[in-house]
Amino acid sequence: MKKLAIAVVETIIIAAIVAGVIFLLDSVGLAEDSMYVMCMDRVNVRLGASSRSDDVGWLEPGDVVYPDGKKKNGFVHCEIPSLEAGEGWIHKGYLVYEQPEKMNRTGIVSSRSKVQARKNVDGKRTRWLKPGGEVRVYWWTSEWCLTNCGYVKTDFIELDGE
Repeated sequence: MKKLAIAVVETIIIAAIVAGVIFLLDSVGLAEDSMYVMCMDRVNVRLGASSRSDDVGWLEPGDVVYPDGKKKNGFVHCEIPSLEAGEGWIHKGYLVYEQPEKMNRTGIVSSRSKVQARKNVDGKRTRWLKPGGEVRVYWWTSEWCLTNCGYVKTDFIELDGE
């Protein structure tokens, strides 16, 4: 009976530790519900879910936001602690789940066929990239990179020296 009581107390302690770690990760923006801005310069935060809506501020690449589940017209409503307004709408094409790494490197299109470059991660194709072509890579995540030609899936870009 004593061993069972000890096991129960240990389980409760472990559960409390796990809950505390999840809370801390969430508070610093590392939980699954946080997203990061990936853009060249900065991205507007809007009062409403439209590019015609007034700006309430702007965010720079790597800034963290917390989507609250509201989506409309390609925009995502987010809590934004770094912004005076504290919240706003951001186009979903500029949000990624992994903090982008800043770089300024040459990349080679590593595909057997043409690769799409896009306006943003959710946007339309802006051009085709030829296999073996060079691009300049400015921002990188495990899924997307931002190049001088637009947003490209990282599966199709090989960085110089790698």
